[in-house]
Amino acid sequence: MKRITILLSQDRLYLAGIILIIISAMILAVTDQFTRQSASGAFFFNYALSAGYLFVLLFGKVSKRGLNLSERKIGHIIMLLVLWFISAFALNREMNVFDQSVPWLSVWIVLSSVALILASMYQALPGLLNYITFFLLGGAFLLFSYYAIYLLPLYVFSIIGIIAIGISLHTYVPLGLAIVTAILILSVSRQNIKMLYMAIAGFALPVIGCISFLICWNTANQKINLLINQNALNDAKLPAWINVSQHIDNSFWAERILKAGLVYHEVSNDHFFWGGMPSHSFDEPKQHDPLVVIATLLFKKPNLDENDRIKVLKSMYNSRHQAQERLWSGDNLETISVISNVKLFPEYRMAYTEKMLTVRNNADWNWSKQEAIYTFHLSEGAVISSLSLWIDGREAKSRLTTKATADSAYHQVVGVEQHDPSVVHWQEGNTVTVRVFPCTTTENRRFKIGITSPLTKKGDKLIYENASFEGPQAGNALESMQVTTAGNASELQLPAVFKQTTLGVYRADRTYQPDWQIACKAPALATSAFSFADTAYQVKNYEAKLEDFTPDKIYLDLNKSWSESEFNQIWDKIKTRPVYVYDDKLMRLTDDNVKDVFDIMSQQNFSMFPVNAISDPARALIISKSTDSAPNLSDLEGSDFEKDLTTYLKVPTQIRFYNIGNQLSPYLKALKELRIFNYTDGEPKDLIALLDQHQFVKNQEDDQTVVLNNAKVMIQKTTSTDIKNAPDHVLRLFAYNDLMKKVSGDYFNHNYVQPANIAEAEKAFIVSPVSSLIVLETQEDYNRFGIDENKNSLKNASMKSSGAVPEPQEWLLIVLCLGVAAYVLYSKKLKPQNL
Repeated sequence: MKRITILLSQDRLYLAGIILIIISAMILAVTDQFTRQSASGAFFFNYALSAGYLFVLLFGKVSKRGLNLSERKIGHIIMLLVLWFISAFALNREMNVFDQSVPWLSVWIVLSSVALILASMYQALPGLLNYITFFLLGGAFLLFSYYAIYLLPLYVFSIIGIIAIGISLHTYVPLGLAIVTAILILSVSRQNIKMLYMAIAGFALPVIGCISFLICWNTANQKINLLINQNALNDAKLPAWINVSQHIDNSFWAERILKAGLVYHEVSNDHFFWGGMPSHSFDEPKQHDPLVVIATLLFKKPNLDENDRIKVLKSMYNSRHQAQERLWSGDNLETISVISNVKLFPEYRMAYTEKMLTVRNNADWNWSKQEAIYTFHLSEGAVISSLSLWIDGREAKSRLTTKATADSAYHQVVGVEQHDPSVVHWQEGNTVTVRVFPCTTTENRRFKIGITSPLTKKGDKLIYENASFEGPQAGNALESMQVTTAGNASELQLPAVFKQTTLGVYRADRTYQPDWQIACKAPALATSAFSFADTAYQVKNYEAKLEDFTPDKIYLDLNKSWSESEFNQIWDKIKTRPVYVYDDKLMRLTDDNVKDVFDIMSQQNFSMFPVNAISDPARALIISKSTDSAPNLSDLEGSDFEKDLTTYLKVPTQIRFYNIGNQLSPYLKALKELRIFNYTDGEPKDLIALLDQHQFVKNQEDDQTVVLNNAKVMIQKTTSTDIKNAPDHVLRLFAYNDLMKKVSGDYFNHNYVQPANIAEAEKAFIVSPVSSLIVLETQEDYNRFGIDENKNSLKNASMKSSGAVPEPQEWLLIVLCLGVAAYVLYSKKLKPQNL
């Protein structure tokens, strides 16, 4: 350390270079956390530091003594080049040449720059640090050489730019760094040959890593093409991309093959490095990965078109939000505020949540209009029951219409006319999509959605889970939360950040965190109902009832989520009965083939068991276990698999379904929500007990009853004219789950948009497969799209209107009471006063 101090004290120009590098790196790091608009122009600070140091070198005493590369002077040049290297990355934010570096590349860039600086004063470093430095320097030479080659197409054009203010000099910085690194390694190796060996090792290690990656890339690429061929050879009913999703490894290189051109920069066959710009059809930050650039230069793409690759990504990597259709870009949007207002109704085992989000457009240009798209993840059985958009500082509430009408209106207004709408659509897998347009640089946009959700019952506890979302990044958003309890909420458990402000009201403020929950003791259910339009809806306790059942055939839904011990435990119990699995066709299991079949099936990432292949659903039992990755039911539309399933769903018969654990794939989750299954779950021992007793859980749903399994409640509909005071969310939850039963038979042909179904959705004012909520700017907009104001409807839910809605006779009573009160007050005013 003392030798380094002496060196720096003797060469103030070298010391100045290090100080300027630290300042420049800090400016780059700090402004990288800013929005693009806030950081605009920050490049010129970095540029000024590098240009100033260049000026001193050219016209200071270094130039007076000549520019031969002595040991001391090469250190000055290294300081200059590192300064320009930092400036180049600052310029890249203003004039994008490279997409954002992947994390491992960013680390390599920093280590290479530090190694080069340390190597310039190698005589003052201790032995071990020198070995490490020159090992890293070998890798740095490879990195700088890669960038120098990548920028080759710009060299000729940049010569012209130098005549201006010299910004195009940044093009040649990697080439200069590669040259000076090679000179430094060769110079030092003449004094100590071991440093050359360390540099060669540092160069060879990433080369070996790259070769290994390329081998794995090519292997995965060939496997994808092989799986596609096999799918065609077997004349499979499922699309080829599903076969790829089921069998491809969820690996580092497989993800990059699928995202090449969508997320990662790829090489175009026509334009070498400068072709193949990332697609705008996948909403994920574009990144630069040298491994992908080299792989796409050397190998052809897999035999999957862009749409199929996106479908594989949706199935394997939970990328459904990124694959949403976009009418406008949303690259510069940021969620800056999240407000969560929660009202718990423990005695009804449900909650109502209002999420108010504010989104800001950080684009550099004032005329920018962008589209904000959010995907909200809801708890099982939850439903959207309100939507508001702030227009010119005023809250505009939504209207409910058919999904097709809302979608058509939104596309017309956003795609053609470009003014204010917001829409929320139902999606499979307990998700909804909210769209807001336009988001401009001059005004932050604010919207609010209301979520009616059951509370999950676990033992004697009720659990509320926050509805998380994907959308414009919210890492720095301020989150304000309020929880209000209505009724008995004893033993309330809240995150520690909450503080009680008044009786039954708790508040908290912090940086946004998506995952949090609330728990309380489950009280006895209320006996009050909610009454609307001469119909009452009442919550009742749900207890599973058993009925006699002995399956004629058992179907195992096998995939990689099964453990061998689970399988053996169940197989030993059921092997005396007809047992089948599905692998392109139904196959009966026997003691002779069971091990081979399990080994093959357990390598699938997920399974797609075709319920339509079961010949006698009433006497069948499906035993399943799954991961959370799989296609959605809607992804199958247009396939032979979907056509067969559609035929089966037209005359559905509930199939008894036992799930090991409580996790379901999106495919099975959709079938469960559509009531295709008589569903229950548990451990293998619980299933064995049911089989021993020749029993299964009885379906207790009918036209007047829906069951919310997670909340352990039933909602029953009865004819009633009594005044009730339960929250209106009882009706909303009943209607949503009742509609899911009704749409299953026509799910794929979309004939479920029937007047009776629309009327039920409108009555409860809920988002469903048949209905969406939309906010338009003016009454004229609603008129021309035929979206009338909803009648005979609960309308938008709110915190202030969560109780019963007065019946017509109640309104009459209220009017009479008001009339009497007005008469009394008026008569008092007219009565002469005593003197």
